[in-house]
Amino acid sequence: MPTDIEVTACAIIDQQLDAYNARDITAFAATYHDDVEIYSFSTGLVYQGKDELIKRYGNKFSSLTYLRATSLKRIVHDRFIVDHELAESSSQASGEVDRSIKVVAAYEVIDGLIKRVTFMG
Repeated sequence: MPTDIEVTACAIIDQQLDAYNARDITAFAATYHDDVEIYSFSTGLVYQGKDELIKRYGNKFSSLTYLRATSLKRIVHDRFIVDHELAESSSQASGEVDRSIKVVAAYEVIDGLIKRVTFMG
């Protein structure tokens, strides 16, 4: 049976995915701590802070005609969520998918918000 912490962590990750898919930068940013840290497994810290997250994802959301991420597999342990995700996007007016990647995203949820994300792949 999942703990309250695990239920909360899963809920915020699901909200984040929903906002990502809707390309809603306000709702997306609301799922993150103000001092969020985004890492690449191979290179370390990529950037920090909600303002930088808004800048980067805001540009991404506004430049694409289609964007969808789906959790293919999820592992939950306490405040840690590891998702194997499929991310598809399109920059074409038709919305036809022109980019599809699979990544592993490891999230740490603190105080009901995403504090750290490490991307692998």
